[in-house]
Amino acid sequence: MPDSQFRQLPITDLERIARFRTAGYGGSVSDALNTLGVRDTVFSNEFNPLRQGMQLVGRALPIKLHSQVEVARTDEEQQALKAKWEAGGGHPQKRMMAAIDALEDGTVLCFDCGGDMQPAHFGEMSCQLAYSHGCRGMLLAGNCRDTQYILKMPDFPIFSFGTRPNAFGGWIITEVNQPIYLPGHLTYYVRVMPGDFIFGDNDGVQLIPKEMADEVLLRVEATFAKENVEREQIAAGMSIDEVYRVFGVL
Repeated sequence: MPDSQFRQLPITDLERIARFRTAGYGGSVSDALNTLGVRDTVFSNEFNPLRQGMQLVGRALPIKLHSQVEVARTDEEQQALKAKWEAGGGHPQKRMMAAIDALEDGTVLCFDCGGDMQPAHFGEMSCQLAYSHGCRGMLLAGNCRDTQYILKMPDFPIFSFGTRPNAFGGWIITEVNQPIYLPGHLTYYVRVMPGDFIFGDNDGVQLIPKEMADEVLLRVEATFAKENVEREQIAAGMSIDEVYRVFGVL
Protein backbone atom coordinates (compact mmCIF):
# COMPACT_ATOMS: atom_id res chain seq x y z
CA MET A 1 0.00 0.00 0.00
CA PRO A 2 1.52 3.38 -0.99
CA ASP A 3 2.15 5.79 1.87
CA SER A 4 -0.52 8.13 0.48
CA GLN A 5 -3.16 5.44 1.02
CA PHE A 6 -2.54 5.03 4.74
CA ARG A 7 -5.42 6.55 6.67
CA GLN A 8 -4.56 9.56 8.81
CA LEU A 9 -6.45 10.86 11.83
CA PRO A 10 -6.76 14.53 12.88
CA ILE A 11 -5.86 13.77 16.51
CA THR A 12 -3.03 14.56 18.90
CA ASP A 13 -0.42 12.05 19.97
CA LEU A 14 -1.89 11.99 23.48
CA GLU A 15 -5.19 10.96 21.89
CA ARG A 16 -3.38 8.29 19.85
CA ILE A 17 -1.77 6.97 23.00
CA ALA A 18 -5.12 6.78 24.81
CA ARG A 19 -6.76 4.96 21.91
CA PHE A 20 -3.89 2.48 21.49
CA ARG A 21 -3.95 1.77 25.21
CA THR A 22 -7.68 1.14 25.15
CA ALA A 23 -7.88 -1.11 22.11
CA GLY A 24 -4.36 -2.35 21.52
CA TYR A 25 -2.32 -5.30 22.68
CA GLY A 26 0.85 -6.84 21.32
CA GLY A 27 -0.86 -9.46 19.18
CA SER A 28 -3.31 -7.09 17.50
CA VAL A 29 -0.56 -4.57 16.73
CA SER A 30 1.65 -7.32 15.30
CA ASP A 31 -1.22 -8.70 13.20
CA ALA A 32 -2.05 -5.24 11.85
CA LEU A 33 1.57 -4.63 10.90
CA ASN A 34 1.76 -8.05 9.25
CA THR A 35 -1.25 -7.25 7.03
CA LEU A 36 0.69 -4.17 5.92
CA GLY A 37 3.79 -6.24 5.10
CA VAL A 38 5.80 -5.18 8.16
CA ARG A 39 7.41 -8.08 10.05
CA ASP A 40 10.81 -6.84 11.15
CA THR A 41 10.04 -4.24 13.81
CA VAL A 42 9.75 -6.40 16.94
CA PHE A 43 12.39 -5.48 19.52
CA SER A 44 14.54 -7.94 21.45
CA ASN A 45 13.06 -9.78 24.42
CA GLU A 46 15.87 -8.21 26.46
CA PHE A 47 13.52 -5.23 26.86
CA ASN A 48 11.33 -5.85 29.89
CA PRO A 49 8.86 -3.61 31.76
CA LEU A 50 9.63 -2.47 35.28
CA ARG A 51 6.25 -3.92 36.19
CA GLN A 52 3.86 -6.27 34.42
CA GLY A 53 0.88 -4.48 32.93
CA MET A 54 2.80 -1.45 31.70
CA GLN A 55 1.90 -0.17 28.24
CA LEU A 56 4.58 1.86 26.49
CA VAL A 57 2.99 3.91 23.73
CA GLY A 58 4.16 7.09 22.02
CA ARG A 59 6.27 8.88 19.46
CA ALA A 60 9.94 7.85 19.33
CA LEU A 61 12.60 10.37 20.31
CA PRO A 62 15.85 8.51 19.55
CA ILE A 63 18.89 9.21 21.74
CA LYS A 64 22.40 7.83 21.20
CA LEU A 65 24.86 7.50 24.10
CA HIS A 66 28.55 6.80 24.44
CA SER A 67 30.21 5.17 27.44
CA GLN A 68 32.30 7.55 29.49
CA VAL A 69 34.31 5.68 32.08
CA GLU A 70 35.28 8.11 34.78
CA VAL A 71 38.70 9.65 34.34
CA ALA A 72 40.43 12.40 36.27
CA ARG A 73 40.14 15.72 34.43
CA THR A 74 42.07 18.85 35.14
CA ASP A 75 40.15 22.03 35.81
CA GLU A 76 41.25 23.27 32.40
CA GLU A 77 39.89 20.17 30.67
CA GLN A 78 36.60 20.44 32.53
CA GLN A 79 36.22 24.09 31.59
CA ALA A 80 37.01 23.35 27.95
CA LEU A 81 34.37 20.62 27.89
CA LYS A 82 31.76 22.92 29.43
CA ALA A 83 32.61 25.62 26.91
CA LYS A 84 32.20 23.12 24.07
CA TRP A 85 28.78 22.09 25.37
CA GLU A 86 27.61 25.65 25.81
CA ALA A 87 28.64 26.49 22.28
CA GLY A 88 26.52 23.58 21.08
CA GLY A 89 23.42 24.60 23.00
CA GLY A 90 24.15 23.41 26.52
CA HIS A 91 24.88 20.15 28.32
CA PRO A 92 23.82 17.17 26.17
CA GLN A 93 21.19 16.07 28.69
CA LYS A 94 19.78 19.59 28.74
CA ARG A 95 19.55 19.50 24.92
CA MET A 96 17.69 16.19 25.16
CA MET A 97 15.19 17.69 27.60
CA ALA A 98 14.81 20.74 25.36
CA ALA A 99 13.98 18.40 22.46
CA ILE A 100 11.25 16.77 24.54
CA ASP A 101 9.85 20.19 25.37
CA ALA A 102 9.90 21.29 21.73
CA LEU A 103 8.06 18.23 20.42
CA GLU A 104 4.37 17.46 20.75
CA ASP A 105 3.45 15.79 24.04
CA GLY A 106 3.54 12.02 23.83
CA THR A 107 7.19 11.25 23.15
CA VAL A 108 8.95 8.04 24.16
CA LEU A 109 12.67 8.29 24.82
CA CYS A 110 14.53 5.51 22.96
CA PHE A 111 18.08 5.04 24.28
CA ASP A 112 20.83 3.33 22.29
CA CYS A 113 23.48 2.76 24.96
CA GLY A 114 25.96 1.11 22.61
CA GLY A 115 25.88 -2.18 24.52
CA ASP A 116 27.16 -0.61 27.74
CA MET A 117 25.60 -2.34 30.74
CA GLN A 118 27.92 -1.05 33.48
CA PRO A 119 26.07 2.02 34.84
CA ALA A 120 22.47 3.04 35.28
CA HIS A 121 21.60 5.27 32.33
CA PHE A 122 18.49 7.01 33.67
CA GLY A 123 16.97 7.74 37.05
CA GLU A 124 13.80 9.03 38.65
CA MET A 125 14.58 12.74 38.69
CA SER A 126 15.32 12.66 34.96
CA CYS A 127 12.06 10.76 34.46
CA GLN A 128 10.19 13.42 36.43
CA LEU A 129 11.69 16.22 34.32
CA ALA A 130 10.98 14.42 31.05
CA TYR A 131 7.41 13.62 32.10
CA SER A 132 6.70 17.21 33.12
CA HIS A 133 7.55 18.32 29.57
CA GLY A 134 5.46 15.74 27.73
CA CYS A 135 7.45 12.50 27.64
CA ARG A 136 5.34 9.40 28.28
CA GLY A 137 7.85 6.63 28.78
CA MET A 138 11.15 5.11 27.81
CA LEU A 139 12.66 2.26 25.77
CA LEU A 140 16.11 1.82 27.30
CA ALA A 141 18.75 -0.53 25.88
CA GLY A 142 20.58 -0.29 29.18
CA ASN A 143 19.87 0.10 32.88
CA CYS A 144 17.64 2.38 34.92
CA ARG A 145 17.65 3.08 38.65
CA ASP A 146 15.50 4.68 41.39
CA THR A 147 12.76 2.29 40.34
CA GLN A 148 10.83 2.41 43.61
CA TYR A 149 10.13 6.09 42.85
CA ILE A 150 9.62 5.66 39.10
CA LEU A 151 6.95 3.06 39.84
CA LYS A 152 5.08 5.65 41.90
CA MET A 153 4.89 8.06 38.97
CA PRO A 154 1.43 8.28 37.38
CA ASP A 155 2.40 7.55 33.79
CA PHE A 156 6.02 6.72 33.01
CA PRO A 157 6.41 3.12 31.77
CA ILE A 158 9.97 1.95 31.19
CA PHE A 159 11.08 -1.10 29.24
CA SER A 160 14.80 -1.64 29.88
CA PHE A 161 17.49 -4.30 29.83
CA GLY A 162 17.80 -4.16 33.61
CA THR A 163 18.39 -2.07 36.71
CA ARG A 164 21.56 -1.05 38.54
CA PRO A 165 22.14 1.32 41.47
CA ASN A 166 25.38 2.89 40.25
CA ALA A 167 25.70 5.87 37.96
CA PHE A 168 29.50 5.98 38.22
CA GLY A 169 31.26 4.84 35.10
CA GLY A 170 29.14 7.29 33.25
CA TRP A 171 27.85 8.01 29.78
CA ILE A 172 27.33 10.99 27.55
CA ILE A 173 24.65 11.77 24.96
CA THR A 174 26.13 12.10 21.48
CA GLU A 175 23.03 12.46 19.27
CA VAL A 176 19.50 13.73 19.89
CA ASN A 177 16.56 12.90 17.60
CA GLN A 178 18.68 11.14 15.00
CA PRO A 179 18.18 7.55 13.74
CA ILE A 180 19.42 4.79 16.05
CA TYR A 181 19.51 0.99 15.94
CA LEU A 182 18.19 -1.09 18.84
CA PRO A 183 18.42 -4.88 19.26
CA GLY A 184 15.69 -6.75 17.42
CA HIS A 185 13.87 -10.05 17.80
CA LEU A 186 13.40 -11.11 14.18
CA THR A 187 16.22 -8.95 12.88
CA TYR A 188 19.56 -8.18 14.49
CA TYR A 189 18.65 -4.50 14.77
CA VAL A 190 15.51 -2.44 14.44
CA ARG A 191 16.07 1.04 13.05
CA VAL A 192 14.29 3.72 15.06
CA MET A 193 13.61 6.90 13.12
CA PRO A 194 12.50 10.16 14.72
CA GLY A 195 8.72 10.15 14.83
CA ASP A 196 8.17 6.41 14.54
CA PHE A 197 5.58 5.03 16.94
CA ILE A 198 6.35 2.65 19.80
CA PHE A 199 3.96 0.08 21.28
CA GLY A 200 4.95 -2.17 24.18
CA ASP A 201 3.07 -4.36 26.63
CA ASN A 202 3.52 -7.68 28.47
CA ASP A 203 4.18 -9.44 25.16
CA GLY A 204 7.06 -7.20 24.08
CA VAL A 205 7.81 -3.97 22.28
CA GLN A 206 7.24 -3.14 18.61
CA LEU A 207 7.92 -0.22 16.31
CA ILE A 208 5.18 1.12 14.04
CA PRO A 209 6.60 3.13 11.11
CA LYS A 210 5.42 6.70 11.52
CA GLU A 211 3.48 6.82 8.25
CA MET A 212 1.46 3.76 9.35
CA ALA A 213 0.63 4.76 12.93
CA ASP A 214 -2.99 5.76 12.30
CA GLU A 215 -3.63 2.94 9.84
CA VAL A 216 -2.43 0.44 12.45
CA LEU A 217 -4.52 2.13 15.15
CA LEU A 218 -7.68 1.87 13.07
CA ARG A 219 -7.04 -1.80 12.28
CA VAL A 220 -6.34 -2.51 15.95
CA GLU A 221 -9.59 -0.82 16.93
CA ALA A 222 -11.52 -2.87 14.37
CA THR A 223 -10.00 -6.05 15.84
CA PHE A 224 -10.88 -4.88 19.35
CA ALA A 225 -14.54 -4.36 18.41
CA LYS A 226 -14.77 -7.70 16.58
CA GLU A 227 -13.09 -9.67 19.37
CA ASN A 228 -15.32 -8.12 22.02
CA VAL A 229 -18.31 -9.59 20.20
CA GLU A 230 -16.55 -12.96 19.96
CA ARG A 231 -15.73 -12.93 23.68
CA GLU A 232 -19.31 -12.20 24.66
CA GLN A 233 -20.73 -14.97 22.51
CA ILE A 234 -18.12 -17.54 23.54
CA ALA A 235 -18.66 -16.69 27.22
CA ALA A 236 -22.41 -17.10 26.70
CA GLY A 237 -21.86 -20.73 25.69
CA MET A 238 -21.63 -20.64 21.90
CA SER A 239 -20.94 -24.17 20.62
CA ILE A 240 -17.54 -25.02 19.17
CA ASP A 241 -19.05 -25.80 15.75
CA GLU A 242 -20.83 -22.44 15.74
CA VAL A 243 -17.69 -20.56 16.85
CA TYR A 244 -15.67 -21.92 13.94
CA ARG A 245 -18.54 -21.49 11.50
CA VAL A 246 -19.10 -17.85 12.43
CA PHE A 247 -15.64 -16.62 13.37
CA GLY A 248 -13.29 -19.06 11.66
CA VAL A 249 -9.97 -20.04 13.22
CA LEU A 250 -9.41 -17.95 16.34
